[in-house]
Amino acid sequence: MVASCPVDTAGHDNRPLREDDPLPPLSLEGHMKKEDLAAPRPTDEAIARLRSTLHLSTPLIALYDTAPSPDFEPLVEPKGTDCCFSYFARWLNGETLVVRRGGPGCPGGHRGLGLENTSPPFMAHFLTDGVGAPAAEGLRATPEIAQAILDQKRPVPNQSGHVLVGPLRADKWDAVRSVTFFASPDHLAAVTTLAGYWSGDKDIVAAPFGSACSSLMSALGEYGEDDHPILGGLDLAMRRHIPEDMLTLSVSPARFAKMLTFPEESFMYKSWWNELARVRQ
Repeated sequence: MVASCPVDTAGHDNRPLREDDPLPPLSLEGHMKKEDLAAPRPTDEAIARLRSTLHLSTPLIALYDTAPSPDFEPLVEPKGTDCCFSYFARWLNGETLVVRRGGPGCPGGHRGLGLENTSPPFMAHFLTDGVGAPAAEGLRATPEIAQAILDQKRPVPNQSGHVLVGPLRADKWDAVRSVTFFASPDHLAAVTTLAGYWSGDKDIVAAPFGSACSSLMSALGEYGEDDHPILGGLDLAMRRHIPEDMLTLSVSPARFAKMLTFPEESFMYKSWWNELARVRQ
C-alpha cells in the first residue's frame, strides 16, 4: 500500500495506511460525463468569488458561438493570417475578437476554433518533413505519426458561422462554448485541482497535441461524452503572444459552472493554497 502523505498537525490521523485499513471514500464518477456536471447558471457574483479566491488578476476568457453584436463591444477582427492569441493583450483590455467563417485569420485557427473541419492534404508533412507543404515544422518524427494524430480529430460543430473570443460575460452564457484561465503555474495548480474536485479520475486534465486555438474549442470535443479540462499554452507558435510564465486551462461550460460551486470545506480555503498565495505576493 502507498503511505498517506501527512496533511497537517491538527490532530488528524496521518499514519501510513495498513493492509486492513478501509480505503478513503472516492468519487465513483471516474471519467466525468457532461451530465455529471449539473450546476446553477453562472452569475457575476459567483465568478467574482472564484477569481477572488484564486487570486486571479487576469480576466477569464470565453469562446462564444454567436454572431457579433453591440453586447460584445468593443469588437476587433483579425488581419491577414493573424494568430488569434496575438490579440491576447486586447482581450485583457476588454475587447472581443470576431472570427468569421471564410474570413481573415490563421487558417489553422479556423480549424481549431471549429469554423472549418478539414485539414489541407499536406498537413501531416507540414507538421513534419515539409514534403509538398509550405513549411517543415518538425513537430513529430514522421508524417505517418502526424497523420495518425490528425485522423483522431473530431469535427466540432459551429452553428453561427462566427467565433467570438473575449472576456467572459455571464449574461451571454447561452452562447459560451468554453472558458479559459490564463494563469501562472501556481494559479494553474489550483485551477486544475478545482477542475477535478468532484472526480475520481486521476487523469482529469488532458494535454492533446494541437494548435493553441484548438485548446479553446475543438480539443474539448475530442473525448466524446467524457469531459476533460484542456491544458494549453503549449503551442510553440503562440507562446510569444503571452507572458513566459503563463499557461492556460480551458474547461467546458458545464465544468466551469460546477467549479463555481466550490464549498468552504475545499482546498480553496485551506492552508496549502492560501500559504502558497501568501508567499508569492
